Amino acid sequence: CYTAAHPGVQATAGNRLYGYGAADGIVTGGSACVLGAYADDFDYERDNYLDIRNPKSGLTFRLSILCPAEPVLLEAQAKELRLAGLAPRADALDRARRRWLRVNQWRPRHHRRILDLCQRHHPAASLTIRLLKRWLSRHMLLGQPSGVPEEIAELVAARVFTDAWGGLAAPASGYAGFVRCLHLLATWRWKDDLCAVDFGAADARPPAHGVWAATGMHADAYAALQTAFDEAKKSGQLKGALRIVSEDDADAQQWGTVPLVLTRRLRAMAAAALRDIAACLDAGSDAELPQVFTAPLADYDFVIKLDKDAICRRHEQPPRAAFETSDAAAADDSGAAAAAAPGEEVFKNLALASARPADDHGHLPRARRHANPFGQPGMVGFDPVALFVRDLVNVYRDALLVFSDVHGGAHIAGLWNPAIVRQPVPFVAAMQVNMQPVPGQKMGTRPVAVANTTAMVQEIARLGEGLIEDIVVQTR
Repeated sequence: CYTAAHPGVQATAGNRLYGYGAADGIVTGGSACVLGAYADDFDYERDNYLDIRNPKSGLTFRLSILCPAEPVLLEAQAKELRLAGLAPRADALDRARRRWLRVNQWRPRHHRRILDLCQRHHPAASLTIRLLKRWLSRHMLLGQPSGVPEEIAELVAARVFTDAWGGLAAPASGYAGFVRCLHLLATWRWKDDLCAVDFGAADARPPAHGVWAATGMHADAYAALQTAFDEAKKSGQLKGALRIVSEDDADAQQWGTVPLVLTRRLRAMAAAALRDIAACLDAGSDAELPQVFTAPLADYDFVIKLDKDAICRRHEQPPRAAFETSDAAAADDSGAAAAAAPGEEVFKNLALASARPADDHGHLPRARRHANPFGQPGMVGFDPVALFVRDLVNVYRDALLVFSDVHGGAHIAGLWNPAIVRQPVPFVAAMQVNMQPVPGQKMGTRPVAVANTTAMVQEIARLGEGLIEDIVVQTR
């Protein structure tokens, strides 16, 4: 046993959502063992895990228990509850079963297919996926519950490599693939046309030129996808939301569909990014290229500014140098060359290193370290910003759309749902959001009530105390 081989540290038990608790002798042996639960990206059902931390090496191992019979048992129990008239409890078990399938079957299979696409067929697809995810993240449109699931982003990138249109071959570079992804998001008619990914099947033997080829989807499989799409269209399920399918997911049930409001924003942002790229190509300069990865904040009802010390993932943000244009970089190079001695070659990494202060022993400092603002050491995978966003979604549900950069962004943006917030309703008990009565107005015998957005912003400030630096309410 790993814990028995590394003695010296007591075992601790707790919950990841709230930090680690007091010492507990649950696991005998040495290294710290933490029992807890974590939330899924799609729904917030908890799953058990075990953390084994080695204090000497600093490594943490997360273990989960896989029970292959669990989905069968959940399905059988859900049927029994539904026959007994307990539909809400049966629906909860169905969601638990879908989550088990998503984590233990659908995601591993999807990962293997994307990995095969990048490594054996289209090496440029890897860079395209990273660029697309970073673009979605910078515009606060990546990740659940407030954006596009990462699997759907990967399927969009896979689509442009596996099924090129307009007589074009597959993109030869990651940048070309990224532009085609933007074109797909900006122009695809999701309500009228089927968008399917054909991963194909690799040949058992490579061809003579040594490149693995794809045989493609069988005609009957594609016809089944088209039939499922036509049936969903006739039943009125398609509202124009982003919906992408594959051979084993004809109904888009594994990753779901992107909400219509987010699909429209994706279309607008992708079209704006294409215009910026076209302007850069026409002008022969990349001065406007950083605008492609810059999120406009003026379109939201309010913007929350986060305390940087509370953002655990801010190291995932790209450096400022990533958004410098070639003109600025050339100016920096010319300045460094002018400062160098004649005939001396200047290297950027050495110039940057020399600009950083060294300690008394001459060693350059490592990344700046901050004290844990939550006062609990060893909080593995703890992301307070993500938990705060999850709480906002759980509290306000359909009344509020929350947007955030999952890779350590410094802002959280909110957009009120006008169908709920700005619609007068009769004042009753247990209303969905914070409401206030309108003096002198009635609907039947009850007074008229409207949403009190000012009070809800104050609630958000209290809920995010310690994380929020400021909240800016914008008027449009």
